[in-house]
Amino acid sequence: MKQKIKILIVDDDLNLRKTLADILRIKGYEPFVAGRGAEAIAAAEHEKFSLALIDLMLPDMPGLDVMARIKEISPLTETIILTGNASLDSAIEATGQGAFSYLLKPYQMDDLLLNIRHGVERQQAQEEIRRLASFPRLTPIPEIEVNSSGEVTYANPAAEKLFPDLNTTFLNSRAWSHPFLNGLSEFNELWQGEKQTDMISEVKIGTESGEATYELHTHYIQELDLIRVYALDITDRKMAEEQIHLLATTDSLTGIANRREFTAMLEREVARVKRYGTPLSLVMFDLDYFKRVNDTFGHDVGDSVLLAVTGLVKKSIRTADAVARWGGEEFMVLMPESNIQAAEKASEKLRLAIAGHQFDTAGKLTASFGVAAFEPHDDVNSLLKRADDALYRAKDKGRNRVETLTGEMTGD
Repeated sequence: MKQKIKILIVDDDLNLRKTLADILRIKGYEPFVAGRGAEAIAAAEHEKFSLALIDLMLPDMPGLDVMARIKEISPLTETIILTGNASLDSAIEATGQGAFSYLLKPYQMDDLLLNIRHGVERQQAQEEIRRLASFPRLTPIPEIEVNSSGEVTYANPAAEKLFPDLNTTFLNSRAWSHPFLNGLSEFNELWQGEKQTDMISEVKIGTESGEATYELHTHYIQELDLIRVYALDITDRKMAEEQIHLLATTDSLTGIANRREFTAMLEREVARVKRYGTPLSLVMFDLDYFKRVNDTFGHDVGDSVLLAVTGLVKKSIRTADAVARWGGEEFMVLMPESNIQAAEKASEKLRLAIAGHQFDTAGKLTASFGVAAFEPHDDVNSLLKRADDALYRAKDKGRNRVETLTGEMTGD
């Protein structure tokens, strides 16, 4: 009887643990649950898990610490970090520390199950690599061996089929010239013992069917004095990861940054401005009487207006600027290296572009703008508030205009 794949669920939400466990059981997995980090670590010491789902914020310790301990106990166990919106940066950072991927709560169950499937496939592939390490010709995974002189001394049939130039005519030539090994500059460090004996890296390679992404598992076999490299095709997984990142950071209608991503960009820019003292301006604008468009013509027309406005903004701003949909008909523009006068001028240019545009079905529309520039006493919240207050002032004065607001004017 085929052994079920064991998955550990680590989350302090009892209802979530139970729901996930029930779904995974229905899908044929064998779930284990833990409400605290210490419970998860204890479970990993007694059971061999293919994958662990770990909440980033646990009551007794950070989820990243739990992930690190589980990896110490069982290096091949894959981990998926589950997190709320506020911890997105930490979740992305987790992938750099060994997490297979991350998902934002609330997530779609189909996305989670897809990530679990890919994570389990990767874990099983790594186990297969270890199992077949002594029988390289038998493994369906492309594998080559490189000696201490940097020469390719062996390519198994799977590698020869995928990369025809790794056949016998390529043996005894320099490995680094092939894209399969391009960028593995740490080879010398492996030989010299300056790096751990196992390394994992990624490389994109053009194939007959298009570009593919491979995860290279590089091992130094000390007793044979050679480096053995296995290539796992992770193209589907990378595409799924990119799609998840896209959903997390962009507005689904306009394709520009969403509120979460723009806030992260703004935080980075404010930190940079505080360090270097360079100018920074923020523009907030929305479409006047936009509700009438939706009420009169329907939301499809309203959506087409938002798309058209997005196009007008992109044509009007600099490449260094960033635009985002803040919510509904409200937009943000971040203008690094721009003082308030320059931002006001750019906003007026955009206001005229919108007012002069003939929107399909909706006809003529206008927009109101609020402009604020970073001042020494500012933080992200105060800058956002001043831009919002400036926008409110523009609406209060009759709409279809640009208003600026400084700290002196607000008494800050």
